[in-house]
Amino acid sequence: MVRLLREHPKGFLVAENDSGKIVGYCVCSASGRLAHVISIGVLREYRRRKVATSLIQEFLVQLSPKVREVWLEVNTANKEAIRFYERFGFREVMIIENYYADGSPALRMRLTINREDNTEPPRKGT
Repeated sequence: MVRLLREHPKGFLVAENDSGKIVGYCVCSASGRLAHVISIGVLREYRRRKVATSLIQEFLVQLSPKVREVWLEVNTANKEAIRFYERFGFREVMIIENYYADGSPALRMRLTINREDNTEPPRKGT
């Protein structure tokens, strides 16, 4: 996580609990019309508490008005995460074989943002 913070300081979001403990993070990058969700993680005991939802929503709100597409990769075996991203409008694009260090394939997903001049990206209810 420290390496990701060093490499992407402007695209690093954290979620904290009431005590200030970091319980989740999201690392993203954006350039021109494209953005990429690099990594997202939530402590096991904080899953299913809308932490990841809040992180993705905040990332989408902070995107430059120029961004029109958001990409991410997710392990094909992680069906729960795939469904999570689909709820935000991400759609399957392709399978990338041997993507992860253990040789597992990844599913590349894309969200197309169709914004009018001053509208926000799609938001999922909390």
